[in-house]
Amino acid sequence: MTGKERVSGRPLPSADAQWEAGHVLRAGRFDDIYFSRDGGLAEKRHVFLNGCGLPDAWRRAESYTIGELGFGTGLNFLATWDMWRRTRTPGMRLHYLAVEGYPLTRTELADSQGLWPELSPLSAALLRAYPEPQPGFHRLILTIGDDDPVYLTLLYGEVVEMLAQVEADIDAWYLDGFAPDKNPAMWRPEVMAGIARLSHGAQSSDDGGAQHHLAATRITTYTVAGTVRRELEAAGFEIARVPGYGAKREMLRGSYDGKDEHARSLPTSPPLLPPWFARAAAIPRTHGHVAIVGAGIAGCAMAAAMTRRGWTATLIDRHDDVAEAASGNPIGILMPRLTAAPSLEGRFSMAAWRFALQTLEDLGNAGLPLGYERCGVLQLAADGEDAARLAAIAEAAVLPAFLMDHFTTGEAADVAGIPVHQTALFFPQGGCIQPRALCAALAEGAQRILRTRVAAIQRGAGGLELIDDEGHLCTVADVVILANGIDAAAFPVAEWLPLAARRGQLTMAPSTTASERLRCVLSYGGYVTPAIHGRHAVGATFDWVEDPAAVQKVVGDDHRRNLDELKLIAPEVMAGVHTNDCDGRAAIRCVTPDHLPVVGPLPDRAAYLSDYTHLRHGQHWVRYPAATYHPGLYLLTGLGARGLTEAPLAAELLACHITGEPWPLERDLVTALHPGRFLVRDLRRLRA
Repeated sequence: MTGKERVSGRPLPSADAQWEAGHVLRAGRFDDIYFSRDGGLAEKRHVFLNGCGLPDAWRRAESYTIGELGFGTGLNFLATWDMWRRTRTPGMRLHYLAVEGYPLTRTELADSQGLWPELSPLSAALLRAYPEPQPGFHRLILTIGDDDPVYLTLLYGEVVEMLAQVEADIDAWYLDGFAPDKNPAMWRPEVMAGIARLSHGAQSSDDGGAQHHLAATRITTYTVAGTVRRELEAAGFEIARVPGYGAKREMLRGSYDGKDEHARSLPTSPPLLPPWFARAAAIPRTHGHVAIVGAGIAGCAMAAAMTRRGWTATLIDRHDDVAEAASGNPIGILMPRLTAAPSLEGRFSMAAWRFALQTLEDLGNAGLPLGYERCGVLQLAADGEDAARLAAIAEAAVLPAFLMDHFTTGEAADVAGIPVHQTALFFPQGGCIQPRALCAALAEGAQRILRTRVAAIQRGAGGLELIDDEGHLCTVADVVILANGIDAAAFPVAEWLPLAARRGQLTMAPSTTASERLRCVLSYGGYVTPAIHGRHAVGATFDWVEDPAAVQKVVGDDHRRNLDELKLIAPEVMAGVHTNDCDGRAAIRCVTPDHLPVVGPLPDRAAYLSDYTHLRHGQHWVRYPAATYHPGLYLLTGLGARGLTEAPLAAELLACHITGEPWPLERDLVTALHPGRFLVRDLRRLRA
């Protein structure tokens, strides 16, 4: 039995899709079809796009968000994307969130979309990025040519659970689940309450004398079932019957009437976001200036996320170029960090890994050099207990088979090319990369202010002013992001952050006749890469330090530690190699107490301690105000040794914090990364 037979990679249920005569795709589980036999695309356009008033509804929008229940074959999405490409305002952002409990495979999706050749360029782009069915949120960033990107977030899981994890302001809803009598779970009151929580009524605002009007959230569905209409009305929607399409004489269409308190009082209403994690005031426009302090992997990923949204990004760093600190190692490894039991850390790592692979593919397709060697990574079991842990991860199928396999010792040795005496997880898409090349690719569109240390940030008439250590103005920005590792806590507004320094030393060791046979990265607590230009990267130490500035000199004893750890795993590989044959590099990595990065708006500590003081007494019934933040200041730090894989998704999340776009991750994951979590924990533990 091969590893791929052991790992199913599909913990989600199947709809049992089957083709019938006349190009009809039927979901056997529900005994219902995905689209009509005749005019399926025209029907979708009539019911959902026209039903929500598109494209007129988005013509003046900076950002527009559509929510769909029942992604199915993706035909609604492709039809929407097609219309958006033809009618959008340049720079506009389209977000499309789709819940699907029974996702089709890539092959099933391709077969169904092949019926609509006019959509083939869009279908091809979707299929390249389409994930294998795995629970949770999947943020895909899709583009064709010079088009603005479209943000598709697939929410794989049970509909009520997925809606409860969404944080977004939805402008239009497509309710396209199977018919209520076939799939009643999709049309329950709990579902309608979740939809209402994410909807908004009509709003007007005055921005410098210019009047802006936001239409109420629109909703449409092909069904006219009385129970559906009543549940939508009970959730706060005004609903009407309107002409349908073809043989379907009528359909439902409506809008949210703004009775938020009514919808939230429903017994099935989902919980609101805790006030200490409330969203900061957004800057939804398609342009602005963001200053990013720190030009390592965190800062460069942040620059990419904001330039993708049309913003001007300026990287400011005290070094001579990007990626001169911890991100400047000659080689880094790419792999996820998985946990056997469900955990926030493991879930974030899985999501970040998927997003990192998509990012690497997009950068590679753009022709940017990355030094990415997709040689695979073998994560070797350290002992019997660790072997059981890796087996449990494989059994849980936390990643699909093409992203993770479980090997016996013999299978692991065959892949490694050298003797391996442990069972292992294998990540075929993993490997090694040149961190500086990756950072340079991510920072491609950003401005740079180098050899400059930011000493202060102050608020001026034109925005946030960044002052260097000689008192000179560096730049003025709408938003400032502290992405400078442990140095973020050097600013008085962030000095309370519980950041710590870990010193890591990488050893570059000469190859031997035996080591030249190594074909993939071995991970065993430490790691070793295949030989590149006659040298292996062996690493890395991860030591606590008190003074980060004093410990960046390479130490011979740490080379010995790295080599000794490798020799315990594969004694044949480095036989005869001595520390004086090696060179290397030492750098500081910033870590947090809970091993999760810090991503979000910068809390006003004094306000938190005042507003949430009752938390220390366990008084959860107190009506607390929304969190107070330092306007325009954000954090992306604490990535530890995982920045290469976790920074792209962390940056995408922070970009959504800034612009008010839908979060790309489940709500509990976002709050687990929120900077305010440390203050809230301390208040609850009576330590603040």
